[in-house]
Amino acid sequence: MTAASEQVVSVDGHRIKLTHLDKVMYPSTGTTKADVIAYYSAVAEVMLPHTMDRAATRKRWVNGVGTEKSPGEVFFQKNLEESAPSWVKRRTIEHKDHSNEYPLVNDLATLTWLGQIAALEIHVPQWQFGRNGAMRNPDRLVLDLDPGPGMTLLECAEVARLAREILKGMGLDPMPVTSGSKGIHLYAALDGRQTTDQVAAVAHELARSLEADHPDLIVSDMKKTLREGRVLVDWSQNNGNKTTVAPYSLRGRLRPTVAAPRTWRELASKDLKHLEFDEVMKRVASRSDPLDAYRGKRDALKTPEPVPTGRTKKSTGRSFVIQEHHASHLHWDFRLEHDGVLVSWALPKGVPTRYKTNHLAVQTEDHPLDYGAFHGDIPHGEYGGGHVEIWDSGEYELEKWRDGKEIIATLHGTKHGTHKYALIHTGGEGRAKNNWLIHLMKRS
Repeated sequence: MTAASEQVVSVDGHRIKLTHLDKVMYPSTGTTKADVIAYYSAVAEVMLPHTMDRAATRKRWVNGVGTEKSPGEVFFQKNLEESAPSWVKRRTIEHKDHSNEYPLVNDLATLTWLGQIAALEIHVPQWQFGRNGAMRNPDRLVLDLDPGPGMTLLECAEVARLAREILKGMGLDPMPVTSGSKGIHLYAALDGRQTTDQVAAVAHELARSLEADHPDLIVSDMKKTLREGRVLVDWSQNNGNKTTVAPYSLRGRLRPTVAAPRTWRELASKDLKHLEFDEVMKRVASRSDPLDAYRGKRDALKTPEPVPTGRTKKSTGRSFVIQEHHASHLHWDFRLEHDGVLVSWALPKGVPTRYKTNHLAVQTEDHPLDYGAFHGDIPHGEYGGGHVEIWDSGEYELEKWRDGKEIIATLHGTKHGTHKYALIHTGGEGRAKNNWLIHLMKRS
């Protein structure tokens, strides 16, 4: 073994020995294990929110995917191996006659270790573990649009658009993911109030409704004899015992394709195709940083506020802070950690203390996580100049997060105790596009 094919790295404070880095995992493209590990490092910040606190099943190609004439051997693995590092987070699922211990893909170190053991595909269920290790209700509904013989990705995109219209009528707007294998996955975020059986029943009825309206294009029955010339709307992956390949996971195909989130505009293109790992890395690298607006309003040489220079990294924490801000107009800043930043609102009348009383909440630019500990004086003449002090801080439990529409969270504060709040976008446009309402809710 050459020195270049083995090294010890430190990831999130954990030492990981990487071996056989020059081993070719995808012969058709010459993609090596080192390339696989580099890919998972590059997409970790966008992938981890999709795998967080979910039981991860792995598909491993220890000697690579092979060729069309000589496919590589694949291992489908549920139980966490005894050789797994002790720092890998894990949870146990009890069955009638046995139990399985699964890893949780919650951090970059775990993703790196999975790349080292050639776990190319990572599959997760539609539910997460709670704090106490119990299985929570599903937080997403998934439809797998699988093309039968004679069908292509373009027909899957057509079915995706039809399904989207129904889901939007239910108040859900799904995210499309080209699976990297054959078809398209649709993910619709849920509020966690429905059980697995209830979600599966809704998905089944949705699939049957699509088939009834478009019988020449769509089938909802799993029988292979019925699938020729049609797209299967597979609703069954909403079963609590089943899993779906995670968004941003590599696929063990002949080429290094990826289960890649896409836009609806992309799905309308006649040139729609599956994406490979290098294309996805470029897409992730080209995204704008959510803190660009924050940095653009501040000069690190003139304000004591934290002004990070590096690119924002995704996080999975649930911290919050409420700051009393004596600026030109007294207000309170309400900030929730989400995807690596503090999503922020200014509350001109403060935090509501009575049930059913709405206060205006004006969304402002995202703030860095370090701002959660900031207090002191911003110089007059600078953006937000005035005194800032922490009114409350702590962690929150998330019940619902619909980007740009609705957030429900229970805050566990160190100063003012536990309270449940709802943030609702007013639907305004123009100058009112950042206006939300916040109200105190009764805890169930």
